[in-house]
Amino acid sequence: MKHIISFFLATTVFFAACNNNKPKETTVKSDSNRIDKEAVDHSQNTIRDLEKQKEALGKLTPIPADQLKAMIPETLMGAKRINHEVSAAIGANVASGEYEMNDSTRITLNVYDCSGPAGAGIYGLQFAGLLNDLHDNDEEYIKSIDFNGYKGFEQCDKTSGDCTISFFSGGRFLVTLEGKHVEAPLLKQAAGGLNIK
Repeated sequence: MKHIISFFLATTVFFAACNNNKPKETTVKSDSNRIDKEAVDHSQNTIRDLEKQKEALGKLTPIPADQLKAMIPETLMGAKRINHEVSAAIGANVASGEYEMNDSTRITLNVYDCSGPAGAGIYGLQFAGLLNDLHDNDEEYIKSIDFNGYKGFEQCDKTSGDCTISFFSGGRFLVTLEGKHVEAPLLKQAAGGLNIK
């Protein structure tokens, strides 16, 4: 009988010792869940911030078209402006300038005034919407960037080498630089020379 009790106690101790690893697995899963929860919370906070920004933009008064047009520089990275206009994109003013770097490369600069209801709509569609559509596949990628303290995103076509960077500046302006055969680092360099506040 003593042998049976000794065997039973040894078996119990053995299984108890084997189960000591289980809390570590639970801790790992718990940390993973915590990280996932933090990512979800961060995403939800970002969405709330973007919605608040959109609401605030809707209450602002748009600036005059000629003031917006003056934000497009005559030269960009040494290239002269070849086209310059202001138009209304779905009711919101956008100023544009085109710069030919050489025969095969070109940069188009667009500055949207995202104030007023129409401008806030542009902000929601062309900026906030894409910040939530980040991806990377064989054809293209879209990733978020922090550009001089402003939120933004970078989008590149992997086959053509055409890239776009977009960022929000001055509390009301959506700035996009679209490059034909121009990669993102050069667009960021060009954007660094802009004074849009």
